[in-house]
Amino acid sequence: MSRDERPHRPFWLHQLGEYLIAGVLVASAWYSPEPAVQATLGVLILINAAFADGAAGAFRIVNRTVHKWFDAVIIVLLLIAAVQGWVGVGTVGRIALPLMALLMIVLWLGTDFDDHESGR
Repeated sequence: MSRDERPHRPFWLHQLGEYLIAGVLVASAWYSPEPAVQATLGVLILINAAFADGAAGAFRIVNRTVHKWFDAVIIVLLLIAAVQGWVGVGTVGRIALPLMALLMIVLWLGTDFDDHESGR
């Protein structure tokens, strides 16, 4: 079965997944002695999901194509943050950051970013 034949999850479900990922990162920051990196990336993911024009978006300012590429940047930032050495990240962060990047990759690859509702 090719990628085009597989069913894709709707964009609103993608947004809900991002809200959950953001919540996990912020919660992991709460229990970390060095919370800045997880909290910042969690809030960045939350903002990206909330500003997208999908059904679960709070503000619907950014279109889905822009959101898709912000997701790619955030995934790279999550992976860099997990291995970088210049800002302190606790053990929980070193585990949570790459796991959340992996979840974002799975969401990203399986999401239908086309806007079927407005005919774009």
